[in-house]
Amino acid sequence: MSLSLSRRRWLALSTGVLSGLAFAETARPLVIGVIPYLSPSVLLNLFAPVRDHLQKALGRPVVMYTATDVPTYVRRCLNDEYDLLLSSAHFTRLVQRRSASIPLTRFRDSLYGMIYVAGQSGVQHISQLKGKRIALTDRTILVNLEMFRMLRKSNIPESDVQLRMSANMNSALLSVAHGEADAAMTAHFAIDQMPASQRSDFRSILQTDPLPNIHLSASPRISAGDRQKIQQAMLTLGDQANGLLFLQRSRFGGVELADEKILKTLDVYLADTLHYLGMQ
Repeated sequence: MSLSLSRRRWLALSTGVLSGLAFAETARPLVIGVIPYLSPSVLLNLFAPVRDHLQKALGRPVVMYTATDVPTYVRRCLNDEYDLLLSSAHFTRLVQRRSASIPLTRFRDSLYGMIYVAGQSGVQHISQLKGKRIALTDRTILVNLEMFRMLRKSNIPESDVQLRMSANMNSALLSVAHGEADAAMTAHFAIDQMPASQRSDFRSILQTDPLPNIHLSASPRISAGDRQKIQQAMLTLGDQANGLLFLQRSRFGGVELADEKILKTLDVYLADTLHYLGMQ
């Protein structure tokens, strides 16, 4: 299967991926779509050990792609344009229900939504966010959905804040650092992707309850035998040094089998997700 023109326009997350590897000339690359929650360069550096481990374990080339924005990424997932998806848990559930993708594994450690303000900000509590500028990535991101639910519980409807849309979580945090926003909504691990010298410039004022983390799922086009090989390869990711470092650096902790019971708990987010995607 050759890459279409639209696929070539995606932001590629693998440069020189085949160098130094002796694959058969007929081997087709396994294409992984990664949700664009960080900048492309940060995603490349972060997930490169996953790509490399799968290549070695499967004996075939693996390439990673993202999209310019989350809605584009989700639509490509639903159009079955990727072989494998590294996606937020609720998007994994959405694609599972709509296109019969098969969840394989999930990262073990929980995901948390955070609201950060500048270290010197006078904002101490989410009740003080009324009228404030809040930077965030796409409205459909799981942590954002949960944080807006928490704001509503604190009697702060979305109409009471000024949203500043950012390309990714890095950009949302930088907008706070540059004084362009009063607060940023991100996942808990986004702060780790900032330069160490900048992390002390931020202070958190909210943390959500734990949420399921990123899942790996397979297109129904992938054979059962290949799905099992991919699943087993992911479960051994932490057995080699670079994979273990990735799991520590990302705060993913480890890899476990996907759990249908956990995925079903995410159905409560799907109506809002579809609404903000314009797909109802």
